[in-house]
Amino acid sequence: MIVTIWPFQSSRRMSAYTVHEPPNPAIDRIDRAEAMVFLKDGFSWVAFATGPVWLLANRLWLGFAGYAATSAAVVAAASVLDVDIGWIVLAIVGLHAVVGYEAHPLQVAALEQRGWNMVGSVMGASETECERRFFEGWLPTQQPLRKLAETVPAASQPEAPRTARLAFWRR
Repeated sequence: MIVTIWPFQSSRRMSAYTVHEPPNPAIDRIDRAEAMVFLKDGFSWVAFATGPVWLLANRLWLGFAGYAATSAAVVAAASVLDVDIGWIVLAIVGLHAVVGYEAHPLQVAALEQRGWNMVGSVMGASETECERRFFEGWLPTQQPLRKLAETVPAASQPEAPRTARLAFWRR
């Protein structure tokens, strides 16, 4: 009976991703697409579990400085007020929760500071599906692929069959 009224019968969960493009993107749309970064929006369990290590690994120096200052202030206040160690641990876990919730905005702010542009957002069951959905809509709106004649030197291009050239001149 519980299974029939449980509202989440599907095992597919949707995730939201934001898509970011580096400054000075390549001219060719394939090279441009390869340089894009997909960032998962929402709570980050890795950032929650590893807090300061995650901040340093993602080169979020100001976020790490804020984390270090806040944790030092919590420990200093707790020692002055003679608070039990359990409350200090709870406060640090709360600080880790804040890092987990703010992971995506911190990454977006760091990319924007480096000159990256957000070009869109997409939702899907996995990162691969989100990439496919985004590029299906994004690629047709971009410039066309380079023509084969532009990318292959003229000497290495195969010559058209002689009959085809003759048929063209007979018209």
